[in-house]
Amino acid sequence: MTGIALAAVPIVGLNLVLGANIVTVAQDEADGVAAEILAVVEQRIDDAATALIKLGLKSPQGCGDGTRAALLSATLRSGAGAEVVAVDENERGECGAYAPPRIVRRISAEHGTRSSNVTFSAAGYGASGGPQLIQLVWRATPGAPGFRALLLGENLVPLILKSRLTGDFSIRAVMIDGTTVFRKSLGAAPSDGAATWRLPAVAASAASERYPLRIEVAAPGEALLAANASLFLYANLGGLAFALFVVAASVLLTRRGAGPLREIADGVRRREFVPYYQPVIDIAAGKLVGCEVLMRWKRRDGSVLAPGRFIALAEASGEIFPMTLSVMEAARDDLSEVYARLPQLELGFNLVAGHFDSTAIVDDVVRIFGSSAIRMNQLMFEVTERQPLQDITRARLVIARLQALGARVALDDVGTGHGGLSYLLKLGVDVMKMDKMFVDAIGTERYSVAIVDSLVKLADDMRLELVAEGVETFEQLEYLRAKGVRRAQGYVFAPPLSASSFVALVRAMHPGLADAAASTPMRDYVGPLRRTSSV
Repeated sequence: MTGIALAAVPIVGLNLVLGANIVTVAQDEADGVAAEILAVVEQRIDDAATALIKLGLKSPQGCGDGTRAALLSATLRSGAGAEVVAVDENERGECGAYAPPRIVRRISAEHGTRSSNVTFSAAGYGASGGPQLIQLVWRATPGAPGFRALLLGENLVPLILKSRLTGDFSIRAVMIDGTTVFRKSLGAAPSDGAATWRLPAVAASAASERYPLRIEVAAPGEALLAANASLFLYANLGGLAFALFVVAASVLLTRRGAGPLREIADGVRRREFVPYYQPVIDIAAGKLVGCEVLMRWKRRDGSVLAPGRFIALAEASGEIFPMTLSVMEAARDDLSEVYARLPQLELGFNLVAGHFDSTAIVDDVVRIFGSSAIRMNQLMFEVTERQPLQDITRARLVIARLQALGARVALDDVGTGHGGLSYLLKLGVDVMKMDKMFVDAIGTERYSVAIVDSLVKLADDMRLELVAEGVETFEQLEYLRAKGVRRAQGYVFAPPLSASSFVALVRAMHPGLADAAASTPMRDYVGPLRRTSSV
């Protein structure tokens, strides 16, 4: 018995050391997660507060036509699903941009912010215990009518957190007076009491210097133990048992290697991610003006997967970067011949937020297209917003470098992404793309049509080219054309085409391509459009 006890001493000691180290590392992760969430929450509140201040300084109070248009613009700038309305001296909503204002009740004290005209409080609506919101109110003077922005607490939390314990954190936003603004659990579950070895829970908080708010995160000890179970197994196995464990782990890892991440990595290595080309049409003149390159996964079994099946995982794993370069190289090889003859055609590629963290993408563009027949001024790069840009200043530098090459830069899905319309003001893009969500609403939803009209006017005021995406009906096409939109893409013209089909389309619309110069006139019809000009 003594021998067994002595043999157990180093194992117990090792377990204690491992446990202390795990808790220390997890605490650092919790601190980082709290700070990350706070930064995103502050930025989204900043966007709403800035939009509210601009609205208050520039717009008349009341509910006239001018005010409603200003409310619509402020709502779009606020992002995060904010509701911006005019309120009376008792903070009752008078009118909104889309629909009657929500009836809410304040559930906390009213606090000041760095702007003397903006107050910050928590509000609730519906039954007691229902959704809770952050309420920002702008007034020219205390007690006067003004404007209000409501932000649903849950919408302020980032979708992806950089931590191994992301799935086990609980998150709470609480004001300095103790009022809980929102509480969100990412999968943490209480212990069933059956564990024989326990670790203490970790918790962290980060307080805002701009708003009366702090973020609290916590993960139970069971989550730490589960995330590091292999360490304890290694520490408690010895001799033959340890060897058997290594063999079993090797078998397990081999099986896991056939999962989605491994499949994507193998697909990149085998160059299975190929470009498809969706035509972009000048709907006023009936001309083909270029295409947007959309990625497809052409697997070895012959199946073709749409981006929705793999893009999010590719971004999270980092495989999106070699995938993007592979698609650029393939597009260069597919289209060099016809694009050399038709220098007016444009070739658009999607870039994710990570591409704008460094200037490496600029060097890649030069390497791929610098000596190709496709000119730099035929290229357009779209800033997609599945994830927010981490460094706006760095992103602006990357965009400027791409523009210096001669390429143009577009902001994709305007009005629906993380940055809202603030990206239009900060990034210096050349083109804005109207999301399919707004185009779909033409003829069906009055408020969404108002957004379409606002985006058209915004593009005109900012001297930006506007491209409508996802056009699928003649009614949508005619509405957009009547509003002065010149460029559009969607299934009403053509779906994304394989390289051979797109090249065939280009040649069909330029019958003398093999012998004529790039200015060869086109046929009279492009899909449903009749050419109205010979220019």
